Amino acid sequence: VHFNRNKPFIAFLSHTDGKPLEKLAVSSQKQADEIVADLAGASYRVQAIEKKEVKRKPPPPFTTSTLQQAASQRYGFSARQTMRLAQQLYETGLITYMRTDSLNLSADALSAAHSFIHKAYGPSYSLEHARVYKTKSKGAQEAHEAIRPTDVTRTPADTKQRLDKQQHTLYELIWQRFMATQMPEAVFDATS
Repeated sequence: VHFNRNKPFIAFLSHTDGKPLEKLAVSSQKQADEIVADLAGASYRVQAIEKKEVKRKPPPPFTTSTLQQAASQRYGFSARQTMRLAQQLYETGLITYMRTDSLNLSADALSAAHSFIHKAYGPSYSLEHARVYKTKSKGAQEAHEAIRPTDVTRTPADTKQRLDKQQHTLYELIWQRFMATQMPEAVFDATS
């Protein structure tokens, strides 16, 4: 691995005086200032580089609360705004019912996703068997499904002309999340 001496990179303090620095171990501003002063005069070198392959499963399909969280984090939508937009998408038949705490997905939806992924992206992007999610909360409405597109063949690109910008943004988020649930886990290199 080649490092450019002139290009800085971020490093995190993991040990002090040869001992691991536990989370919340720095308990005062004075202690933090002392550590920063010690580090300012030090010289640094890369001691070891570790590279490993990491796999990450896709997140589960959306429930009401996880949709609100994702729309807020990604786009700054308020919970009320997200639900208003989801209601509009539901009323136009683009998504399933948006008030749900269930992670269930119908067999028909799973089959449609598998077929679409296989055709659109190729066999290496489709799963041999559908990934099924179980709802953990005891009082979950099992009659409802997770929030998903009603027809996976209506891609975000296909709906762009008929939706306003915010509706399209939310539909794309829902469509992508559902499709990701039925694709293989992401594989990437993590370097430390």
